[in-house]
Amino acid sequence: MANTGYSPRHTARPPARPVSWSRRRRFAVAIVAAISVAVLAVLAIVSARTGAGHPRSPAARCGTAGSAGCARASAATAGRVPSADEPAAQLPAAQVSAVWVVSGRPYEFEGPSAIAVVGSRLWVTNVLGDSVTELSAVTRAPISAMPARRYGFRGPDAVAVGDGHVWIANVPANTMTEISELTGALERTVTAASGLSSPYALGLSGTRLWVANAGDNSVTELNARTGSRIAAFSGTRYGFDDPAAVAISPGRVWVANAAGNSVTEMDAVTGAVITVLASGYHLADPTAIAAAGPDLWVASEAGASVTEIDLATGRLVRTLAGRRYGFRNPAAMAVTPGRLWVANSLSNSVSEIDTRTGVLVQALAGARYGFDNPTGLAAEGRTVWVTNLAANSVTELRLAAP
Repeated sequence: MANTGYSPRHTARPPARPVSWSRRRRFAVAIVAAISVAVLAVLAIVSARTGAGHPRSPAARCGTAGSAGCARASAATAGRVPSADEPAAQLPAAQVSAVWVVSGRPYEFEGPSAIAVVGSRLWVTNVLGDSVTELSAVTRAPISAMPARRYGFRGPDAVAVGDGHVWIANVPANTMTEISELTGALERTVTAASGLSSPYALGLSGTRLWVANAGDNSVTELNARTGSRIAAFSGTRYGFDDPAAVAISPGRVWVANAAGNSVTEMDAVTGAVITVLASGYHLADPTAIAAAGPDLWVASEAGASVTEIDLATGRLVRTLAGRRYGFRNPAAMAVTPGRLWVANSLSNSVSEIDTRTGVLVQALAGARYGFDNPTGLAAEGRTVWVTNLAANSVTELRLAAP
């Protein structure tokens, strides 16, 4: 049964009756979008003059040529916003050797939004159909369609898989559903009593599950094996403001705050706040985040940009912005060796970025790919999967060996 009472964050075609906080957020995004170009220009000037970056002193942490982060970005490029018309360097694109678009009755996709891959299986949340689809990552064959009547899904819009468990966040229901990765059987439902309030994003680190709650500006830490609450984090020192995405790096948890135009860095062991990255990072409605190698990548929907941050120092490396990147409402990101993939939900495209240089390699678009409001990305090895919320389909991109 279609979910008409919930508006997914990235959808370009929302249902008729969105929840109240979604209306408020769209109004805020409209205001931010109207001034984002001017703000980015001002911030670029300020950054160039002051070396704006991490609240922990850049001079102390990047003051020598051998310091982490300093050797990775020259004085000419660190922290700057490229011109919209700046020519891109000529880099070889990751050749897409094969493309498959899967849809139809066996998959029962209805507003496929988030996607996760582990080994030979894919898990797709159907945010408008209140269901989850499991399919083979090898053959693309459907394995199971899990309906709301058996699993209690309602507006499932985030998924995390690991340690034998699949976790699904039911945003408007303020619940989490745990499924056995091996059998697909329902294991438990975690309710709002555990501190869930519009659980919009998940981050899994070993036996700990981190849940970003957009409803009350908090983060809940759960035991990923038992579902029990370990701790809840909130308060002004954390800077949570419409937390929309979570990323995990060794020893750290990173939370993107959509309304706060910031990223909160937390200790993954204690949950203590380390710092809040805000001024000087060119963030405007950040709603996607990914940690890969030495970098943290943050996509800003209203800013139509992607910010690269050095994980070791918190230093701004660069901000990617401008027409040539093809960013338009960047809704999700995934990483393959040497490449960052960005799903642009409003331009029905996927941008390929060289992670070493931050240069656009290519933008994939057109009927061949079947992109239609792409809102979810997953990658493993040399394969990338994209969910198409408006087309009720999933696109698989098979990349040729370099």
